[in-house]
Amino acid sequence: VTSDLLSITATEEPMANELAGMVLKCEATGKLFYTTKDAELHSEETGYKGFAQVSLEEKVWICEETGKVCFNEQQMDLHKRRVPEAKTFKEGTIADLKAKEAAKASEDGPVEMETEEDILLREAGLSGTSRKSKAGEAGPSGPPVITKETLDQLIEMGFSQIRAEKALVKTSNGGIESAINWLTEHLEDADIDEPLAEIPETKTQEQVDMDKAASMVTASSQLTPAEKKAKLDEALAKARAKKAGTSVEDEKAKEMARRQGGQQSAAALREQEEQQRKRDMEARKKEKMDFQLERQKLREQLAKDKEERMKLNANRPKPATVVNPPAAAPVEAPKPPKSEAEREAAAAAAAAAGLKRSYDEPMLSLDEATEKMCALSDSKVRPALDLMHKMMENICKNPSDPKFRKVRLSNKKVAEGLVHVSGARQFLRANGWSLEEEEFLVLPADADPGLQVSAVTKLANATVAAQEARRLEELENRKKEAAERAAKMKAEREAVKAQLARDRAEVAARGPAQASVGRKLPSESRGSGSMSQILDEQDAQDRANAQ
Repeated sequence: VTSDLLSITATEEPMANELAGMVLKCEATGKLFYTTKDAELHSEETGYKGFAQVSLEEKVWICEETGKVCFNEQQMDLHKRRVPEAKTFKEGTIADLKAKEAAKASEDGPVEMETEEDILLREAGLSGTSRKSKAGEAGPSGPPVITKETLDQLIEMGFSQIRAEKALVKTSNGGIESAINWLTEHLEDADIDEPLAEIPETKTQEQVDMDKAASMVTASSQLTPAEKKAKLDEALAKARAKKAGTSVEDEKAKEMARRQGGQQSAAALREQEEQQRKRDMEARKKEKMDFQLERQKLREQLAKDKEERMKLNANRPKPATVVNPPAAAPVEAPKPPKSEAEREAAAAAAAAAGLKRSYDEPMLSLDEATEKMCALSDSKVRPALDLMHKMMENICKNPSDPKFRKVRLSNKKVAEGLVHVSGARQFLRANGWSLEEEEFLVLPADADPGLQVSAVTKLANATVAAQEARRLEELENRKKEAAERAAKMKAEREAVKAQLARDRAEVAARGPAQASVGRKLPSESRGSGSMSQILDEQDAQDRANAQ
C-alpha cells in the first residue's frame, strides 16, 4: 500500500469503509496507524510516503518495560541489546493492539499524534517514556527551560533579555533560528516587552541534554547519566542524518561545532566582562590616587600658611604681661544631705561595681512605716503592695515551707518592690520580719500568717485613704486658687471702672472745649510793650477757658 491509499476522498465510500478497518504500518519507522488520518499526518510531518497494510491476525510481541512493539524475534533481540532493561515480551496480535488503542481513545479522548521527538526516541528504544513525560506522569512540571548559549547569542544580536527569553519559551527552546523567526513575526506585538508570567530556568546545552536523557529512561535503568546522554545523542544524530540524507559523522560534527560555537560565545562574553571589570578597577584606582594627591597638596598648603603666620607673629613686639596675684582657693559649700532616692541610686551603683550592699535601715514603728509609705504616690507604692500580697498569699498556702518565709533583697524582682520603695523594708521589719546575712528578710516560723495578711491589707487601705485625701486636698486647693483668681479679676475690674468714672468727672468739670483764636504777631515797630500786652491777654483767655 503506497501513499495513494491516503488520498482517497470521502466520495469513494466503499473503499473508504474498507480502509477504515485496516491497520497501516510506516515502512520507514515501523509505527502503526489505526486511521488513515493519523497516517496522513505522519506522512506530512516526517516526509515518509511508504505504508503497508497489516493483517489483524498478525502476531506481535510487546515489551512490558518500554512498550516497544516488535514484529519478529530479530527485532526483539535487537531491542534487548539496545535497551538493557527490556526483559519481558508479551505475545499478542494486531487486533489486540487495535482494541487496546480504541479503549484508550474512549477513556482519554483523542490520541496524541507521534511527533518527530517521539520518532527519534522510539528509534533509541525509549518511546514509552516520552509520552509519559508529556502527560505529566514522569514528574512534576516546572518552569520552562531555555539554553544559555542560545540566549547569549540573541542578546549579542541586539535583542533585549525579555524578548530573547520570550522567543525561546514560545518556540519550546527550539534553537536560535526558530527564536529569530518568532521575534520577526511578533516584533510589533503590544506585549512583546512585558515579562513572562513564569520566569524560565536557564541551563547550558550540556545540562539540558543530561536532564532530557535522565527524564526519558525508566526508573529501573542501570545506565549512568553520561551513558544515557551519549545514547540519546547517538540516536538523535542517526535520525537527523537519515532525514537530511547525510552521514552520522556529519551530524555529530555539526552538533559539536554548534556546541563549540556556543561555548566560544560564552567564553568571549566572559572575557569581555573581565576586561570591563579590569577597566573599571583601573579607573577607580586612578580616581583614588588623584584624590590622595589633591589631599596631599592641600596639607602642604596648610602647613605653608601656618609657617608664614608663625613668622609674622614672631616679628611683632610682645605686649607687657601683667602678673595677677594668685586667686584665693574657693571655699567649698557644705553639701546638702542626700535624699533617699540618691542613697538608693548610690547603693545600686556600688552593687553593680561588685561591692556588697547593706540593706539595713533605721528601725521604725509600724505606724511610722505606714505613714512613710502612705506619703508615696500610687505608681511608686504599687510594686511593694503587689509583692507583699503575693508573699503573704504564698505563706498562707504553704505555712510550713520555709522558702516562702525568706526573700533575697538582691533579687531584681524583690528589689523592685522592697528596696526601691521607701519604707517597705521598715514596714516588714516592724511587722515581725528580720534582716539576716545582710540581704535576706526572714519571717520567723512561729509568726501568724493571718496577722501578716491583716497588716498588709491595712497598709493597702491606708495608702488608698491617703491618696484620696491628697486628691481632695488638691481639689480644694484648686478651688481656692480659682476663687482667689476670680476675686483678683473682680477687684481689677472695679478699679478700672472707678478710674473711668474719675476721668469722666474731670472732663465734665472742664466744660465744653473752646477753639483757639489766632492772633496776629506783633511787628518789630510796635516795640516790647505791645508784646507784653499780647501775652497778658493770652493768659487771661487761658484762665477763662480753664474756668
